[in-house]
Parts: sequence; C-alpha cells; structure tokens
Amino acid sequence: MTTQASVPSPVTPFELHLHFEGAFIFSVKTEGNSSDPGAKITGVDIYAPVCGHTNSATINSGSTYMLESYWHCIDPVFAEGYAPSPITLGALKTNIAANTPMVPGNRPIKGGWDIAFTLPVPPEDWACDEFVANAPASFTGQDLGLIPASVALDQVLIYKNVTGANFHGACFPADFAPVNGVASLYLNSEVPYIPTLQHERRATDAIAQLVGLDWVLQTPLGAASASTGRFQPRTKTGYCMMGAVSAP
Repeated sequence: MTTQASVPSPVTPFELHLHFEGAFIFSVKTEGNSSDPGAKITGVDIYAPVCGHTNSATINSGSTYMLESYWHCIDPVFAEGYAPSPITLGALKTNIAANTPMVPGNRPIKGGWDIAFTLPVPPEDWACDEFVANAPASFTGQDLGLIPASVALDQVLIYKNVTGANFHGACFPADFAPVNGVASLYLNSEVPYIPTLQHERRATDAIAQLVGLDWVLQTPLGAASASTGRFQPRTKTGYCMMGAVSAP
C-alpha cells in the first residue's frame, strides 16, 4: 500500500509592516540617486545611533527579543508571480514629510551607529504613527527648521502580497504569521523605561552626528498619541526621540 505525500497548504498572501520605533536614521536610495519626485526608491538602510539604547524586536504581540549590535537584513518573500511596485520619492514625502525630519542631500552616514538594518527590496508604501505635537519647541540649533510641528516616533514601511520574510542576523526564530492579514515586526530603539533628560540629549546628539545636523534638545518631547488599539511593546507612550530620513 502506498501513501501520497502531503502537500503543504498554500500561504495566503498578507502585508508585512516594519515598525521602526524611536531614534533611527533612514538612508533612502533612489534610482540614479535622483531627487525627482517620480524616482522610485531602490533600497533603504536604517541606523540606530550609539547612545545607550538596547535595540529589540517583537513580531505581532509576541515576545520581545534583544538585537545584537551589527548589520541585519530584512528580505520579504512575495507571492508567486507578484511584481512589487516601489514607492516613489514624491509619494514618500507626501506620506511622511509633515511628521518626519527630512534631511536633504542624501548625506553619508558617519561612524557611531550601534545597530543597522538593510532593506534590499524597497517598500511599496510608507506611513507613520505615534505623533508628538509642538516638537520644535523642545529644540534649538541651526537645523531647527527641519523639525516639523508634529513628529512621528514610529515609521512604518509596508510590503504587500508577501508570503513570508527572511530576517537575517536575528538571534531568535522569526515567524511572520499574519494576524488579520498583517504581520507586524516592531523594531524598537530602546527598552521600556522612562528616560532621563541626559539620555534624551545623548540620543539627539547621536542622531545629529550621524548625518551632520545642528540640533540641541532643551526639554523632553511630550507624550505620543498612537492609533487606537495598536500594540505597544513598551510601558511608556512614546520613545525618547524621533527618527529622521536622509534622501536625495
């Protein structure tokens, strides 16, 4: 008697949301290093500065794992036959510039980063969450004008129609099982504590040094407001500092 080998059930495609929460610099690459609004994003490198943070990762609402201080790579696996359409530079700015410091000139990243992520496949969409109002009032410096009135502490990079993802460099089993059609990976730049002002200033200085900015934090950022019902892997509603995007 012979038995037929079981065939794995096909995976229903889902969205992969990468939440970068806290102090990160996003170095955005475009085709031909073009600053044209229609230029497609070709890749993104993300850096967390050396400022006393412990970086961590959480998938959906599962356990929170520490990340070691080196390069990581997140590579989505798309459904068979699906051709992703990368977000354009113009669409990126339309989506997030009102709540994200945008550093012009695609500046090179200086040494002093603690952990880094590379996204060799560009996201198809980009959004933000966890908003802090009246942010410029917390800073002084020559580059104060780059800080929007309201800043986002959570940058959400989105991939559509995926069946999984590879998280190279992670020291834990990364199971990207979707919940209600979405698998969410939360990459947090600090463990859950309420930081001191000295720590917040170190984070601000470290971000500024990575891309050459003149920012000085005078008072802490206020509490963040987030989407209703959103998973929060912290005990504090917010992070010590926002991130910034460096693009052509």
